[in-house]
Amino acid sequence: MSDQQFDPSSAEPVVPRSAVTVAALRKSVERLDEERTAVFDEEFAQSRGDAVATSVFLSRWAMWVERYRVPATAARIHELELAMGAAATDEEARAVATEMSELLHKVTDGLVLP
Repeated sequence: MSDQQFDPSSAEPVVPRSAVTVAALRKSVERLDEERTAVFDEEFAQSRGDAVATSVFLSRWAMWVERYRVPATAARIHELELAMGAAATDEEARAVATEMSELLHKVTDGLVLP
């Protein structure tokens, strides 16, 4: 995240849900994590001229913004990623994967992707 002041337990979005356009997503990425803007720009340059690649690019970054725009959600996803890596049994891993899947579905519900 950028060096802006934010509360990692906040359930309030840092940015509103972005339109799934290059300009809107870039603005959100810049606000959420300025260092990631260079990656965004590089990936966009690589996808230009290819409709499928551009669609994948827009979908990927729209999902990234949704994941990080609410600090509490980003923190919980990170906790689940760590828990997945630490799972000692298949049952634990499935439980974590299920929660992650449900959370990501909730976060992206209503997001219109290309």
